[in-house]
Amino acid sequence: MESKTEPKPGGAATALSVVLRDPQAVQRCFMSAIKGGGLLVETPNLLPMGTEVLLMITLPDSQPRAPVMGKVIWVTPVENRDGRPPAIGVQFQNDRSGVLTRIQNTLSGLPTHGDAVLSF
Repeated sequence: MESKTEPKPGGAATALSVVLRDPQAVQRCFMSAIKGGGLLVETPNLLPMGTEVLLMITLPDSQPRAPVMGKVIWVTPVENRDGRPPAIGVQFQNDRSGVLTRIQNTLSGLPTHGDAVLSF
């Protein structure tokens, strides 16, 4: 997964470009237990909880990148006990582009994890 923070004009949501190159990357980053879906985005530029984010998501389905608004609901800090890369969890807020359906289609042939849905 690649992510890049794009500058935001005054007061606008922070824009992040996310590229998921294969179904395994989608499976690794998709937060299926979050109501409405979300992505774990690896980034050195951690944003505070509640920050509005515009995700520009490129999926491995050969369709154009999709914009989706979200909100930061999780932060994995740089210094963490598990040695994971710094990341933010972004819950989809307004999926007008149908990215959740595209993600689910990408994952349909892969083994699933029986996660409960969490509501934030």
